[in-house]
Amino acid sequence: MSSVRAKYWKMLGLLALIFVIFTYVLFVTELAREVKSPFFNYPEETFTLSESQPLTASDELVSSALLLPLAKHNDKLLLIVSNKQSATRVVPLRNVTYVVMLSLLFPLTAFIIISFVVFTLATNYQRSKLDKILAPMCEQADNLITTFGHERSEKQSYSSLSKLNLSLEDLTKYAKLYQTKAEQSSYCDKLTSLINRHKFLEHINEQISKSSAQKTKCGLLFIDLDGFKQVNDSFGHSFGDEVLIQVAERLQSIVRSQNLNFSTNEQDKEYNLSRLGGDEFTLFIETIDDPERTVNIAKRVLKELERDFVLGNKLVKISASIGIAVYPDSANSPEALVQMADVAMYRAKNEGRGIYRIYSPEMGSKLRRYHYLLEEMRLGIASNSFFLTFQPIIHVDGCAISYFEALVRWQHPIEGLVTPAEFIPIAEDSNQILVLGDWILNEACRQMAAWYHAGMTKTKISVNVSGVQLKHRSIYDWVMEAVNKSGLPAKSLMLEITESCFIDISDNIIDELEKLRSEGIYIAIDDFGTGFSSLSVLATLPVDVLKIDRMFVTEASKNEKYRKILKSIVELSQRLNLKVVAEGIEEVIQLELLKSLGVVYIQGYLISRPESSRNVGNKVLRQGTNHLAHMGTGTWSPSTSRVINQ
Repeated sequence: MSSVRAKYWKMLGLLALIFVIFTYVLFVTELAREVKSPFFNYPEETFTLSESQPLTASDELVSSALLLPLAKHNDKLLLIVSNKQSATRVVPLRNVTYVVMLSLLFPLTAFIIISFVVFTLATNYQRSKLDKILAPMCEQADNLITTFGHERSEKQSYSSLSKLNLSLEDLTKYAKLYQTKAEQSSYCDKLTSLINRHKFLEHINEQISKSSAQKTKCGLLFIDLDGFKQVNDSFGHSFGDEVLIQVAERLQSIVRSQNLNFSTNEQDKEYNLSRLGGDEFTLFIETIDDPERTVNIAKRVLKELERDFVLGNKLVKISASIGIAVYPDSANSPEALVQMADVAMYRAKNEGRGIYRIYSPEMGSKLRRYHYLLEEMRLGIASNSFFLTFQPIIHVDGCAISYFEALVRWQHPIEGLVTPAEFIPIAEDSNQILVLGDWILNEACRQMAAWYHAGMTKTKISVNVSGVQLKHRSIYDWVMEAVNKSGLPAKSLMLEITESCFIDISDNIIDELEKLRSEGIYIAIDDFGTGFSSLSVLATLPVDVLKIDRMFVTEASKNEKYRKILKSIVELSQRLNLKVVAEGIEEVIQLELLKSLGVVYIQGYLISRPESSRNVGNKVLRQGTNHLAHMGTGTWSPSTSRVINQ
């Protein structure tokens, strides 16, 4: 636009110059003509040259400009008409100039009018030509403005160039606004409008550098919602999204009230608060003057999130678990700080939820141990470092083997024997249980098929099934594929599912378990009494066997209340035609108590520790093929020394 204006003024300047030159030439010509005219008749004066005054520099300039001789007398500038030795004839220059200007008035006026008309016509022509060129450009600019989501501004009385200029100004403004929003959206969570993980880490990296230079401490809160999955499952994801939005708003109010703001400018995004993903949030505290400050903020967050969330006409109650990490005590980098706070948060979840925990080195060692075993587990599965052991479940009368429980063991090349209590939770948490569980099921079915064909036709093999496997596997197809592949009759397999898995089991899984039962496969509830499930599960779920948790067996031998509970469980199971198995039998007194309560199937170290397949084969198969052919199973009597010692 500035270049167009410059050209416009240049053109006007050129016209003005032409006009001045034209006027000058016309004036000089007319003046000379007037002086030489025979009708030249003005009041003349005569004086000798000796009487004249000297011309000044400006007078000389005027004389040169008019191309006529001038003289000065009595401080008046005079035009010399004739110059003789006797006298000089002169007339006042002012009088001649006045007459000449009057004579030039008409031609100059005509020239101005003609120039104005020509200029106007040329301008209108150029404007119409320019309008044709600029009209599509204006339309495109307006369309772009509409694309940005804004209305076109009214410009009816403006020229095309002005319209284009205004459209471009609007377009520039909206483009900058769009750019700002695009930049914000690139590092902001679309649901809550909080910044995302990448921008958050970038920000706290800068803040940590400042803290390091100033030798101050800063902290980070890792916030994970408790019970959020139940909200999604109960009310739908739209309700869950609304909860996350309200959580973000409450955390933002805490940031403002506790003066944790990143910037005092309200237009700036708050970089100290982030949604990492899912139901995980982080809150960064730039300066910790008082060690109790992070704890007080964590308590404030817990209190704020414990208030009811209003979703339409429903009230939802959730809580949060918080992990706290402090720089430089806990970690010295943004990623490590978040990771350590995450570790502390999981400790809070494990210790009750709805609480906070501060990171300690002991938590870090557990984390390193976790990742170490996880990686070693992947290698161990590939290198066949896992093996199965088999623990018999026998009938108290005659010690006939009812079934063997297949138990996985891990022989680590460096660590030695890693206990299932350590590696099974890691396998479930990382979904490695899926690969490991496939191997366990196939190996157990293969081994039982060999024993079945050797004569153990009435003995079953029991395999534990994780809740993770129930969620990620089609249980019917998975089990039947293993059974058919090994050649094991379906009636020789039993699946043990922990009671806690039945709390929120889906109807689809129940249907698949029913199909497995129709094939002849037994279903057992493991660790019954510890999963806090309703007793109605015994009537509604497809279950054949009830395994009483060892805790009841241990406590019942010394606590009357537990003895009564155990008796009630046994009587209820008998009425429902469920086979009852008591596990964890380690003392003779426990065995006698269970027998008095009517429990006939037992499992535990009193009977046998888990044995290798070789030891099972040696002990059972050497009892004789005739015995196996007649009974369909072997016997497994406790060793005499173990019973006597007890």
